[in-house]
Amino acid sequence: MGFCRRSSMDYTEVRLGSGNWESVNMNEYLVQILLSELMDVPTSIEGGEPDVNINLYQENSNFDFWNVKVDVFRHPEMSTAGRVDDCRMVTTDPENYEPCYHVYPEIWWQSKKDLPFPEMESLLDLGVLSTLAIYIPKFALQRDTSLNSFIGLRGEDNRRKLAETFKSPTRWGDYCKEVSPTNCTIPDPIAERAPLEEDEEMLFFSAGVYNGHFRMTQDCDANPECAGDFINIACDWTTYALQQIYHNDIALEMRGPLASGGYSYDEQVQIYAAANATKEAVMVLMYDTDTPYSEWLGTDAEMTRVNFAPPTQKCFDSRITSTDTCNPDATPEQLYGSPDGACDTSAQALKKMLSYAFHRITIGDDIAEEFQSPAYEAFQSYQISELSYSEIFQMWKSRGTDPWGYDLRDAVCQFFVQNLDVFQAFVPESHPRVVVEAETSKTSGLMEAALGIAAVAVILVIVSLLVAFRKRKTKVLYHTQNEFLNLILSGMLIVSIGAILLTVAVADWTCALLPWVINLGWVLQLVPLYCRISGISELATSGKQMERVRLNIKWLCTNVAVVAFVLVAFLVTWVLLDTPEKTFEYEMSTDKTPQGETIIMAYPYCGSVESYWIIPVFGWRALLVIPSCMIAVLASRVKEDLNDTHTMSKALYTHAVSLSLEVICFLGLYGSSNSDLMGYTSVIFSTDTIVSLAVYVVPKFLNSGQEVDDEPLPDVFVHTTIALLEVDGFTAWSSVREPVQVFQFLEQLYGYFDKLAEKHGVYKIQTVSELYISATGIPTCQGNHCILMASFAIDCLKKMPKVVKNMEVHFGPDTSGPVTGGFLKGKGERFQIVGDTVTTAQLIQKHSLRNRIHLSQATAELLIQANKRAWVMEREDPVDTEEKGTMKTYWLVKGSHREYDMPERHSCYESIPSDEAEDDIKFSKLKNEERWVEFNVETFKGLLKQIIARRDGSLSNLTSSNHLLHPSRVPEANMPLEEVKEVIMLPSFDKRAARRQLDFDKVEIQENVVFQLREYISIVASCYNDNPFHNFAHASYVVMAIKKYMNRIIAASEMDVGHAVEERVRSSVQAAIHSHTYGKELKTNDLWEMVQLHSSHTKTFRSVKQKGITSDPLTQFACVFSALIHDVDHPGVPNPQLVREDKEVAERFKARSVAEQKSFVVSWNLLMEERFSALLSTICSTPKELQRFRQLVINSVMATDLGDKQLKELRNGRWEKAFATSDESSSLNTGGSSDTLSSCADLESGRERTCIQINRKATIVIEHLIQAADVAHMSQHWAIYRKWNRLLFREMYKAWREGRAEHNPAEDWYKGEIGFFDFYIVPLSRKLRDCGVFGPTSDENYNYATNNRNMWVQEGQGIVKVLLAEVEMEYSKMPEMYPGDDDIERAFPLVAGPSIPTPPSA
Repeated sequence: MGFCRRSSMDYTEVRLGSGNWESVNMNEYLVQILLSELMDVPTSIEGGEPDVNINLYQENSNFDFWNVKVDVFRHPEMSTAGRVDDCRMVTTDPENYEPCYHVYPEIWWQSKKDLPFPEMESLLDLGVLSTLAIYIPKFALQRDTSLNSFIGLRGEDNRRKLAETFKSPTRWGDYCKEVSPTNCTIPDPIAERAPLEEDEEMLFFSAGVYNGHFRMTQDCDANPECAGDFINIACDWTTYALQQIYHNDIALEMRGPLASGGYSYDEQVQIYAAANATKEAVMVLMYDTDTPYSEWLGTDAEMTRVNFAPPTQKCFDSRITSTDTCNPDATPEQLYGSPDGACDTSAQALKKMLSYAFHRITIGDDIAEEFQSPAYEAFQSYQISELSYSEIFQMWKSRGTDPWGYDLRDAVCQFFVQNLDVFQAFVPESHPRVVVEAETSKTSGLMEAALGIAAVAVILVIVSLLVAFRKRKTKVLYHTQNEFLNLILSGMLIVSIGAILLTVAVADWTCALLPWVINLGWVLQLVPLYCRISGISELATSGKQMERVRLNIKWLCTNVAVVAFVLVAFLVTWVLLDTPEKTFEYEMSTDKTPQGETIIMAYPYCGSVESYWIIPVFGWRALLVIPSCMIAVLASRVKEDLNDTHTMSKALYTHAVSLSLEVICFLGLYGSSNSDLMGYTSVIFSTDTIVSLAVYVVPKFLNSGQEVDDEPLPDVFVHTTIALLEVDGFTAWSSVREPVQVFQFLEQLYGYFDKLAEKHGVYKIQTVSELYISATGIPTCQGNHCILMASFAIDCLKKMPKVVKNMEVHFGPDTSGPVTGGFLKGKGERFQIVGDTVTTAQLIQKHSLRNRIHLSQATAELLIQANKRAWVMEREDPVDTEEKGTMKTYWLVKGSHREYDMPERHSCYESIPSDEAEDDIKFSKLKNEERWVEFNVETFKGLLKQIIARRDGSLSNLTSSNHLLHPSRVPEANMPLEEVKEVIMLPSFDKRAARRQLDFDKVEIQENVVFQLREYISIVASCYNDNPFHNFAHASYVVMAIKKYMNRIIAASEMDVGHAVEERVRSSVQAAIHSHTYGKELKTNDLWEMVQLHSSHTKTFRSVKQKGITSDPLTQFACVFSALIHDVDHPGVPNPQLVREDKEVAERFKARSVAEQKSFVVSWNLLMEERFSALLSTICSTPKELQRFRQLVINSVMATDLGDKQLKELRNGRWEKAFATSDESSSLNTGGSSDTLSSCADLESGRERTCIQINRKATIVIEHLIQAADVAHMSQHWAIYRKWNRLLFREMYKAWREGRAEHNPAEDWYKGEIGFFDFYIVPLSRKLRDCGVFGPTSDENYNYATNNRNMWVQEGQGIVKVLLAEVEMEYSKMPEMYPGDDDIERAFPLVAGPSIPTPPSA
């Protein structure tokens, strides 16, 4: 078992391998002294078994031949070391003991290839040259000099001489039994006594008791083949003696007890001692480095070498290599080899052996450089000579006290001391080493500086606490809230104390205390700051920038306590599992102790075994600091005068910077300079505290104001100017847009206003819907507040055209609603904008005109006093109000603002613009048409992207080249009306394609396709006649409406089923819409529960594949395309009049739906032209798609004929047929042609009926959607309805004046509108509401329609009179000029109608 002591440097124990001969043990002892005493490396010697102790320093250690139990040939013990590295792991338990060692100091093999394991490095020279040869005693040679050469030994002539000279040794027991006449009962010159025990019987020599005996065992007279006895070694030793003796014909035999006739090593030693005692000749095989060789030097028994033929390379190459020398059945060739190998032996260099495990436990990569063991380098350089062997042997034998116990160890120690300088040369240069604890950090002066800064921080925080207490009743500290400030200052104090602890002498108690102090200190700082900045941000986002944040102290303390509780739980876990304690990091220095030891500096620091505990510490602070800083950025608009936003933001930014620096220092220094890390962390904490005091706390002390006994009143700002900016017509505009479009418009508009406000020093108070409220002079006094606000208002008015232009393409050109500004000078008694000032502001805003900036008299006077008389123009008509009576007001006309003024608003009875404006009106109309073209191009581009994305997702290999399609022009004799189908089969929803398809926003359309799309839409726009109503603007509005409706279509699961409507209609529509909108395969029960809620045939169906309205991009494209072309070349008169005027068209289309059919034919044939082939191939990639596209367009366009009673009745019947109960629907004719319904024909009967019914519902829903879009203005905001109602009236009146109508439309316009509402608009809106197709917004159309109808009943007659007066005035002044709809809108602005309830929207 190993024996060693613990190293002061914590080096891993090195285990040496032992052997059963003297020289290997001498080397073990020398290496053990070298490593243990000169280099402080724990070293032990492996004996092979737990009870074998041969360590130099162990009291009962002893060496004897064969008591070592290691395998000196195969060395499995080194393999064990390679497996476990540290041998102590397998040698501490006697019951599970495994022999193990890292190095073997003496190896007699020449190369590593002789060893059967891979865990060994290359063999190194030991420095000893050793020769294995045959020896005889010197006295025998003196008697016969021929014995020293093979020449005097070989041949038959020498047989008798050898037999008589080299006799066989006799054991003590055999001598007493076979030779001694008295059986050794009487002492004689050979034996003093008989052996006492069995072991003694086996001895060949025992000093002073048995001198040994040699006798001939063969009689040469009787046996001519007699031979002498050769004392050979064991057969497993590498020797060439047999080959030498056999091929040199030397008459020697091996008669030893071993299988090969050899003797053990200790038996050889005994035999040679017996030969010396009896002066009998003996021939032995021995190494000249073994003890017997050295023992007999200088005596007459000195071993003399028997010489053979000189060695040659040929001889070396012919040596026996067989491993069968121990095999009793081996052949002579295997035993003796070739005669060429019978030459003399030569000296060989002894080796030392190192395992890879030795490298790993001494200088492995996982061992710090300072603590790498010198054992590896020392053992590599260790050398010894055969002369040193001999010297140690002589010392050993000369002692003669305890040969196998103390004597050898004493001899080794004497030799080591006498040659100490030689052994010290083996010690690596930087060893031995000693650890010295440093009194400071690695960086000189760091800890002293950190301690000084931390002390300053503590003093400043204590002073701040005292000042805060002293000034606690001042105004600023009152608003800051003393409890809030005290929490922060307390946290700063605790963190500063932690900074001091980081710099003082490291001890276990300071290490355990530090995490608690620092983290709890940060809790008291960061949590209150987060709560306060969050409160300020809530005010900013809600438009309440003029309010002051006041925290609920109980709520604040609760938040602090909750965070502290969570942190305490974490700290308790940390301390229990991995308590921070005093730890060291080490650094090699160039200094040495007086004893010559290299000093390793140990720098103390606080640390845990695992480093991951610091991650939550950084994490929780980051979770507070980062969101707080983000909130601070968002709340930056809140003025510092009311809330300490800016100074608090600076404090938060300081904390963020300090946290970032901490993380950087940790990542850069942890593991390499932990003591410096503590110093730098202390500096960061202290600096953060000092900077936070400077930017947040100290300014409050310097500007604390006077003391107050109770809650102070808010400051009074005497000189302020308030502005209310409103988007005129916003409510009407927003009613025809998607909610997201409304939000985007306001977001962009207010974004521009915010930038201008910041530029002009204007304070934004809040926004309420389309109203933007701002002020100057609040909360910071501004002497030029009225001038700043005037400039701000002018810039806002200038910015509107840019905003409108940016939004046109996305929302439609009607986005250009003008801004109304209310503007006044007032005295704000409080920060809150309340009281008389706000009332006056609202009145000024209410009575302003479009695109004008309205001023109160006080503001105008201030501008005049500031030498801005040119900016002000008195309003001619006084403002009469119920609240304040008649008010004198002014217009702001600064600089070039007239350049962007739109025409002033005219009275309904004033003349329209003069002839000079005609060119401008035409130019404006042309420009407006281009804007509508761009809007439609962008709309259709988005739809095309969806088609391409879905097509690519379907992995279709179809190309987009137009040769795949056969353009289908409408034959002259063909009537599109006759192609209308009751059921259009929509495609099954491809779930896989939908999942695979890309985001359509990322799809790119080829440039030629975009070019053809723009060209087509431009031509379509030019094909629209210059009608007041049925024009390209109307078509674009229908595009906008149908797109809005399709975007609002929802799944059945989203529909509101709370309406008290007929259940059969609702459930049927839900099933239809669901089946034609969203990509999901409907199973039997799901589908049947929706479609046949009250049916008994639920077991008839299995599953139906989903069809698509909104799930099929081509269907959506067809619907929007129909809206674009549905009124192409409209003549401005109804179909009956067109039939009368154009006989050719009437005849071709059989006098039915002539305008609609003509629009389709013109538009379709245009699309089929070769110049639009790329566009057409992008829309439809196959003839089947083209056919479905055409069918959808025909059905949709034909559905816009609202005047044909027959078509109306057919559509109503189809609606009832589509949404009948199951019993009813099963009895109805399926309708449609066979080819149309072919996609359902392969289903079983029940499933086929359901498939057809679903497609019938989808078809009729599409037709009703296009109808609703065509008359969308009837079910939108009152102002929108009024606009289009006026345009339609003008179109009808124009036709009458031109003789194209039978009577004046004014005669029945009032009643006609009511009838149209009652018999068409309201029922259509009710259908869309009751079917729930639009989900939560299904009520919108119906509510608007009924509200407009009621308003028309109340005010329609007066409106008709106004309309009639307008057109009569126009025709009396400008009989030859007829302006377009936009020109009418400019000349005759909308008259604001009375307030009506706003329909609910999504």
